[in-house]
Amino acid sequence: MLRRATVIALHWPSVFSILSRVAGGASHPWVLILFVAIAPLWTGMMLARGRLSRPGPKLSAGFRRAYPWMHRTLHLLRALTASAIAFRLIGAPLRFLDAWMMLLVTLAAATFHSVFDVWRQTALYDKALRLMTPRLVHTWL
Repeated sequence: MLRRATVIALHWPSVFSILSRVAGGASHPWVLILFVAIAPLWTGMMLARGRLSRPGPKLSAGFRRAYPWMHRTLHLLRALTASAIAFRLIGAPLRFLDAWMMLLVTLAAATFHSVFDVWRQTALYDKALRLMTPRLVHTWL
C-alpha cells in the first residue's frame, strides 16, 4: 500500500509540473527541479520493483500485450525529458535532446495515456482511474 501511495504521490506533481511548464511557456525553476527530482525516483522504483499497473482483464489481447510497453515508453520519455531539463538547468543544454521538444512529446504521450485510462474507466468499467487517484476522489469515480 505504501508503494501505491508513493506512486500516486509522484504521479500528480509530475502531471501538474508538465502542464504548468507548457501553460506558462517557461515555468519557475522550482517546478522544473521538482520534475527533474520526481523522474529518477519514480523510474528507479519501477526498475527496482517492476510496474505497479497491470492490464485489466477486459482489455483485448492486443492491448494487454501492448500495455507494459506503453508504460515503459512513458517512463523512458519522462526520464529523457528530465535529463534534457536537468542539463538545461545547469547551463549545458544537449544538442540532440531539446528540453522543450521532449516536454511536448511527453505531454502528448501522457495525453494519450490519460484518454486511454478514461476510456477504460467509462467504456470497460474496470475502475482504471481508481488505481492512480487518491482515495479521496474514489467516491466520484
